[in-house]
Amino acid sequence: MRARVLGVATAFVVGGCASLHSGHGAYSQTYFPASHNWAFRRQYPETDHLFNAFDFGHASEYQALVTGASGAMLDSRGFARTMNVLRHPPSIPLEERAIGPDYVDLVPEIVAMFEWAHMLHRQIYDVLSDERIAPADRSAQIQRLLAYYRSRPDLALSAKPKGMELMEGQPYSLTFRHEAPRYNALIWSYHWLQMVSYDALLADTGRLARAAALHRAVEHFWAMNDSLGAGPSEMPMSAAIAPRFTEAYPEASAIFDNLHALHDVVSDILASSTLSQRAKRTAVLAAAARYRDDTTDVMSIDEWKQMSMDMDVAKMGGGLPAPRQ
Repeated sequence: MRARVLGVATAFVVGGCASLHSGHGAYSQTYFPASHNWAFRRQYPETDHLFNAFDFGHASEYQALVTGASGAMLDSRGFARTMNVLRHPPSIPLEERAIGPDYVDLVPEIVAMFEWAHMLHRQIYDVLSDERIAPADRSAQIQRLLAYYRSRPDLALSAKPKGMELMEGQPYSLTFRHEAPRYNALIWSYHWLQMVSYDALLADTGRLARAAALHRAVEHFWAMNDSLGAGPSEMPMSAAIAPRFTEAYPEASAIFDNLHALHDVVSDILASSTLSQRAKRTAVLAAAARYRDDTTDVMSIDEWKQMSMDMDVAKMGGGLPAPRQ
């Protein structure tokens, strides 16, 4: 069992549960113990390795912003460096402290929140990849994972859909996408692939068909990033780009939309030229609290689905590519 430790204190995992021990910013987190763990990694290494590289893209972006890089620098040297990692992705998950030490020191709480949600991502991929789990039994397994995720209220994002005001209506909003549009589109293409991969895994019960669907999604990911300006120009919304998954698991889909929106909010705050480092930390923690609660700017599932569908799906990257004829 792998435990990820963030912070300076030693943390221990007992019986598969995460424990918090003394020390500023020290969190221990581990996968929910299950036989399906690592099934996605074994079955679909091409996509799994790309997801490892996505961790680099986020952490290196935040590190660059915390240490004073401009949006223009991220769109040039930062973009080229990240694309090189994507082209040669690691076979194991990366440790964010090694990539973004100043970012981790500034907001260890948000790093732990992102890590906790990314683990949920990974374990749901595992459930949908494990051929020993009958389709009729998937929901029960995923509900167990969601219950485990919610067992950390200090880290868990709300499963209530949030409106766009939190992301686009704050003083710092839209800063990053205006200053680094190319890198922002790259990040949105990450979120597109993460969600569309769920629909690929739900598209067919046969492993070869699922592998083919995932490969089509990866090819589309590269097509969005191989041409300048061809990436998503709107934030990908789960209900629009991954309708199968959203219909089956609306709570998980809402969590991931909130995760991806919070990633954007953190980018905007760290890119802001009007906030001090102390003010940036305060703003990040305030935003994180709003995305964890079940009351701030909440909308119903039906309203969220309708909002997502009313947006331009093509500008989000589209849905899962159909098989070639």
